[in-house]
Amino acid sequence: MMVDPYGRDSALTALYYLDQREDLSTATLFRLLSNPQPDMALRDLEPPLGYFTRHANPDLDGEGLRDALELNLRQHDWPAAQRGGYLLDLLCYFAPQHEEWQRSILPWLDDVAKQLPEVPLLPFFPRDSRHNPMDALAARWRLSSGVLYDRLKRLLRPPYVC
Repeated sequence: MMVDPYGRDSALTALYYLDQREDLSTATLFRLLSNPQPDMALRDLEPPLGYFTRHANPDLDGEGLRDALELNLRQHDWPAAQRGGYLLDLLCYFAPQHEEWQRSILPWLDDVAKQLPEVPLLPFFPRDSRHNPMDALAARWRLSSGVLYDRLKRLLRPPYVC
């Protein structure tokens, strides 16, 4: 496993401020990030997002994350499906193992994104007032805005804090 002391501490501190269990498992972070509470702040969600993106493993976590997204789709939980699909797409482009993620889930994600019904746009981060129609990845999942990519890139490089 990758040594990530700053990122781990940063993510655990954020979970504390978000009043969440100190659980950095990929499945738990996926649930948190795909279904955040309306009052969760962008700055507190970014460290868990960075940790999730760095540590999600296509071999160990791919099937479970796919199952979680499929469950949201079956339950017609569109906001969780929109954010969850977007999260998995982020892994395909920003995760350290992005090539493996692309091989394992990108064609499937293409099909899922096309099957989403016409749903209202929502931001990836709650209360994010930005509307960025130029963000093709966010638009694919019918999000009004996605992550701040410059900040995400900083979260993915040591010391893993932004």
